[in-house]
Amino acid sequence: YKALHWMAYEDILRRQPDTDFSIKKIIQRYALSVIYFATAGELWRDSALFLSNLDECSWNMKREPKYFLGAGACEEGFVTRLDLWGNLLTGALPPEIGSLNSLKSISVFDNNMRGPPPKSMVHLKKLKKLYLQKNDFQGDLDFLCGNEKMELFKSDCGKRGGVNCSCCTGCGYNENNDKPVG
Repeated sequence: YKALHWMAYEDILRRQPDTDFSIKKIIQRYALSVIYFATAGELWRDSALFLSNLDECSWNMKREPKYFLGAGACEEGFVTRLDLWGNLLTGALPPEIGSLNSLKSISVFDNNMRGPPPKSMVHLKKLKKLYLQKNDFQGDLDFLCGNEKMELFKSDCGKRGGVNCSCCTGCGYNENNDKPVG
């Protein structure tokens, strides 16, 4: 509700749904807005320009000289990176993340995320890197194991973690220091 309200009444950049491209951009902006509100964006360490009047490809910043934070690295107008690591995110990733089908990298490690990641993430067919570790995610993540493009997948698996993951390339919470258990 908050994301839809923001887009309808507060968002200065209002796109008209008159082409396939603009419809996809509206969906992308909505999904990113839902992520912001679902993870208590108003309490994030850095807003990374989320909900600004800029195109969502510019909803990012550099943290320190070389680290990217936010949404961006766009290709043909669509976000390929969502990097919100160490940014005080709370709550759960919403199902709308699955509509960001241009994503190649998601990094939400070292936050206070909880619950299982949404099953809609199976729609992220271009996803190559997924960093979920150092959160409070729970459950079975094997639904994400069918992605053939996945190169790196870190989560809180292993002896101290809360997730089961047979395809993770690294576990964030175990004595092997980010090496898979098995």
